[in-house]
Amino acid sequence: MARTTRSSGKAASSPAKKKAAPAAKKEPPTKKNKAEAPTTSKKLVTIKLASNEAAFKTRANKIVRAVGDAAVVQVNPEKPGKGTFVVKVVGVEEPIVELLGMKRPFQPLKALDMDEVSSQVLAALEKV
Repeated sequence: MARTTRSSGKAASSPAKKKAAPAAKKEPPTKKNKAEAPTTSKKLVTIKLASNEAAFKTRANKIVRAVGDAAVVQVNPEKPGKGTFVVKVVGVEEPIVELLGMKRPFQPLKALDMDEVSSQVLAALEKV
């Protein structure tokens, strides 16, 4: 017995569905504000933060928004340690905030009043 197959000889009428190209990943706002080399006409604020936690990033973003165009903001110019959050204005000896080696749940960081920290940064920028 001969086997018969059904074939219309036509190509498939609907093309195979292609997956949509994945959307380009957005860089965190803290990376966007990273300056390669500080300019001499602008003041400079450096923020060192443990980049693997959202609590650190949100607080750094609040400072970046508060500073605005008053200064260039560098985020993590060098690799920070675990549980680190340091805000420093270049030209001022003491850091505005220096929290080192915090353990979860980062209570000292969460207890910070970011409006007060932002005002301290702006005041330090005025002095420089």
